[in-house]
Amino acid sequence: MPNDTSSKLQKGELRFTILGTRGSMTTASPEMMRYGGNTTSYLFETEEEAIIIDAGTGIMNLPDVGEKRLSLIITHTHIDHILGLPMLLGSLRNRNITVYGEIRGGYTIRQQLERYLSIPLWPVSIDDYDVTVDFVNIAEGVSFSIGGVRIDTMPSNHPGGSTIFKLLYGGKVVIVATDFEHSPEASEGLISFARGSDMMLYDAQYTPDEYEQCRGFGHSTYEQAVIIQQKADIKEMLLVHHAPGHTDAFLDDLQCRLEAEGCKNISFAREGFKTVI
Repeated sequence: MPNDTSSKLQKGELRFTILGTRGSMTTASPEMMRYGGNTTSYLFETEEEAIIIDAGTGIMNLPDVGEKRLSLIITHTHIDHILGLPMLLGSLRNRNITVYGEIRGGYTIRQQLERYLSIPLWPVSIDDYDVTVDFVNIAEGVSFSIGGVRIDTMPSNHPGGSTIFKLLYGGKVVIVATDFEHSPEASEGLISFARGSDMMLYDAQYTPDEYEQCRGFGHSTYEQAVIIQQKADIKEMLLVHHAPGHTDAFLDDLQCRLEAEGCKNISFAREGFKTVI
């Protein structure tokens, strides 16, 4: 899919921008800047909606979305997925934002985020920001809509829980499957959920060798991404949640392996990538 550089969307078009794609922890090394050092955050835009999935440090790259209605969907509240939230709220003066998330551990999405945005972890609370924040608790397996965008959900295989999202708009289908660990049962569920999608964001934090040392950590590999892409007939696969220690050169090498093996339309995601789906 070609990069999109225009700012005007036509009716039925869905624009996708990678704000941050690093997993677990931010990195600041010059050796990691092409793929990006900011943690996970993704922007989807229609003519009227600006929908962000996850609030890692990449959310500080959020472009000016004008007067579009602003929504934030949280896959789960592990720190790398919410670290940028205070900076976002600080930038949204006199704006409204709706935050969606699953109840976890008996805590609503608001209560989960309030544990982070409170003393002694942070000097101010959510209510101290000059922004109106509405919270919506969602349930895995239940669909909801934001404007004309329908969003289906399924549980991910991840310690403490996480949610996989399917966005449907203008006849296009996009899957966000970050923080997912493959297993026969989990992978078959994802394949069924994602079958025939136009694009999937898939957690490929580990190499196969690394995965053997990290079983149970809640992440997958590029080899499993290839299997799922082929079985689910995914048109475009972007590999996300890069490990903190994976340099640009390291990810370049993995990309070359995929191409040498004849894998098509699958690539390691880069911060700043933008396209109209």
